[in-house]
Amino acid sequence: MTTIEDTKTEAAVVAELADQAAENQRVAVAVGEVYLARGDEGQLRLLDTDAYAEHPRHKAAARSLTDATSFVEYVNRHSGPGTEVYAHTNTSKVVAVIDSHEGGDDEPGWQKHRVSLDLEHSKQWLAWKAADGKLLAQDEFADFIDDQWNDVIDPEPARMIDIARTFQAHTKVDFESAIREPSGDVKLSYVEDTKAKAGQKGDIEIPARIQLALRPYVGGPIYSIWANFRYRLRGGSVVLGFKLERPELILEAAFADIVTEIRDGRTDKRDGTETRVHDGIGGVPIFMGRPAA
Repeated sequence: MTTIEDTKTEAAVVAELADQAAENQRVAVAVGEVYLARGDEGQLRLLDTDAYAEHPRHKAAARSLTDATSFVEYVNRHSGPGTEVYAHTNTSKVVAVIDSHEGGDDEPGWQKHRVSLDLEHSKQWLAWKAADGKLLAQDEFADFIDDQWNDVIDPEPARMIDIARTFQAHTKVDFESAIREPSGDVKLSYVEDTKAKAGQKGDIEIPARIQLALRPYVGGPIYSIWANFRYRLRGGSVVLGFKLERPELILEAAFADIVTEIRDGRTDKRDGTETRVHDGIGGVPIFMGRPAA
């Protein structure tokens, strides 16, 4: 057993060698080793030559990926006996600690090699969320529907295009009333005044609800979500908008499905055929929560 006196003796020998090296101005060292050297003021300090080795003594990395497939491929490429994965629902983030502790009485890990899955929202999801709950002027609402109509599955997209174009064509009318029909749809009545003839009246019918097909996360599945139309008559003008129904539940379901994909793998079905995308992370444990910093 090495005593404190022995350690001091060894440190003194190393320090003496460092002094000799300083006098001779050159000395051969083993790359990757740790040395004790004397500083300018006589103090001893550690010198680590790991940076000059062909390979470091242990892995240390912090990677950030944006889809489940890339995350699984990275974990499978680097994982070892102590690898752990943590999934945190509220932040929609998954973190793998590649060199974590092996568990039980086995070897501890450095916990310095990590990869995170930082999911990104799709452009369609961001567009609908940005307008969610807002009441837009008639022309703004028409432009929004004209840009996003292909995300709507009910009513048919053709009807949404007609609604947008109808609002675009009637920007200079006075809206008089709104009537909710038995179906739940809303009929907006307007009158258009012209100098050449008496005012012409008409109606614009909008659905009470629309069903959307949105992909919350880039590379993830598509989900169905409903939105309720809203409107307000203000003088002779109308403002319109919609309110998504519980979008947070869609995000939770999407994240849960991504975690399941990471664990079990993914198979895509297209044109009647199945294609295996990846097999998941196998026996690597997944814990609900976040690893320590």
